[in-house]
Amino acid sequence: MHVADSGSTQRRRAPIPGGPVAAPLMDTTTSDRVAVVHVEIPAGGGMPEHDHGPSQIVLIPLSGPVELRHGTELHTLTPGAAAHIDTGERVSLANPGTDTVSLMVVASPPEFASRLAAWPLDQ
Repeated sequence: MHVADSGSTQRRRAPIPGGPVAAPLMDTTTSDRVAVVHVEIPAGGGMPEHDHGPSQIVLIPLSGPVELRHGTELHTLTPGAAAHIDTGERVSLANPGTDTVSLMVVASPPEFASRLAAWPLDQ
């Protein structure tokens, strides 16, 4: 069994202005099947279009609205919602609000979480 808390794990910041901060709770060191990452996106920030490599993703908003764009489709996710992003789908994220939004990201297989190790540590 593995138990983790986002307050005690290394946080990494996307190397882009207004980018998210990610705290991997479970990654390839704890499971070869699934990863869990706590993500915070600052007000007005986001993540440009990207894919998740070989991983399928489930996004679960914990606080605030987050805009998820897939091609021409725009979805506003709020707490209580979830979105599944299939392998190869390209999406972008944006925080349209005035407060930081918080999400849980579940990736299977966990390889996507390994990409976050290349992000600089959040100081």
